[in-house]
Amino acid sequence: MALLVSVLCLMSVPASGETLDERLNRLEKEIQELRAQAAQREAELAEIKAAAKATPPAVAAPARPVEGDVWTKYNMRLYGRVKVDVNYDTAQLWNNDWVGTVKTGSGYTNDGTNFNPRDTRFGFEASHTDGDWTGLGRFEVDFYGTNAGLDTSSRANNLIPRMRLAYVNLIYNPCKTNILVGQDWIPVAQLNASTIDFGILTAAGNLWWRVPQVTVRKKVGDFELLASAMKHRRTDTADEARMPWVLGRVAYFGGIMGTGSYVALGGGYRTESVAKSTWTAADHRIERYLLAAELKLVRGPWEFKAEPWIGQGIGDEFWRYDLGVNYHNGSGDTANPEAVWAWGGFADLTYKVTPKLSFTVGYGVDDPKDEDVVGIGSNTGADANRQFTMNSQLFFNTWYQLTRAIKVGAEWIHLKTERLSETNSGNRFTVSTWYEF
Repeated sequence: MALLVSVLCLMSVPASGETLDERLNRLEKEIQELRAQAAQREAELAEIKAAAKATPPAVAAPARPVEGDVWTKYNMRLYGRVKVDVNYDTAQLWNNDWVGTVKTGSGYTNDGTNFNPRDTRFGFEASHTDGDWTGLGRFEVDFYGTNAGLDTSSRANNLIPRMRLAYVNLIYNPCKTNILVGQDWIPVAQLNASTIDFGILTAAGNLWWRVPQVTVRKKVGDFELLASAMKHRRTDTADEARMPWVLGRVAYFGGIMGTGSYVALGGGYRTESVAKSTWTAADHRIERYLLAAELKLVRGPWEFKAEPWIGQGIGDEFWRYDLGVNYHNGSGDTANPEAVWAWGGFADLTYKVTPKLSFTVGYGVDDPKDEDVVGIGSNTGADANRQFTMNSQLFFNTWYQLTRAIKVGAEWIHLKTERLSETNSGNRFTVSTWYEF
């Protein structure tokens, strides 16, 4: 095609003073020269192709696999919050940064203020799916607790920053079953009150804590079946409490109850041996048990929660320290340890006026059997402020969402703590600022 175009171009430009024969001769000569050039180029191309066939192609080095960083290998999530509470108390309350009871003693009426940023949290979560399995790992910390982590009085796992959650969750997707191993919220009595206060009705009807556990969950339609074993981390190799709490729970979600609602019934049992005195072996058997119900109803802007419970020996794993077992002193060094029977629970109601504004009112009570707590702390070194014959909290709060991440709230809590020889009451007023990410 290029040769034809060249000939046409040459033929279209007449040479000045040439006869027709001369012109034809010249054109024929030029055509022969062009053909010779084309033949030469074809020969060079043939040599190049022959050389390429004779020389085997170089073998490329295998590409190194790209490992990638963790952000590309897994689904990752960072989350947390900054929360600052400003409190005014009309009496001395146990604890300082969150409330449980009104303190005992004649000086309990002293009032005071507190500026508390300790409920600031940070969490990390990673997950991946491999075939039929999904794996998830999570940890979360806050700034409660103490750095006296080896002291048994520090309650097992309270280092600053304090580990709140740390678990691995393995999910088998075809049959909707998962196994959780690590520290998570207790697997029964799972509801928490909607308080601004960090204590969420501690010692006032709400059973809660975060405890190391092995928990299996299985979904069957709208039902979830749960089996678990949980126990606080051992703080001393001389600890005689060997058996964990063995727990079970059946829950029904949604369905005829509606989206976001559920009802559940759970319970647990634990047995252990304790010593009757400091001079005898741990051979006195204590039996602990718990039965707890949960109800959550969501209807439009309204949300109602309730959690009643009953049992005996309900202690450390449910944030009822020094209320699980009573060591009655007898004559000399003789003691008669017995599990304390108790009942309790809480209920609260939240109304969302707008997506930004909500109000909540609630009440909780913890009521041990009076005769079971007589002399309860006499030979255990227990904190008398944690012990009572009845303790209750009434609360009212409101939240307002200023921006997508920032909200402010206010709360009033009225506490009433009854003991064998006294009844003390007090109030906490709180203003809170919250930034969530």
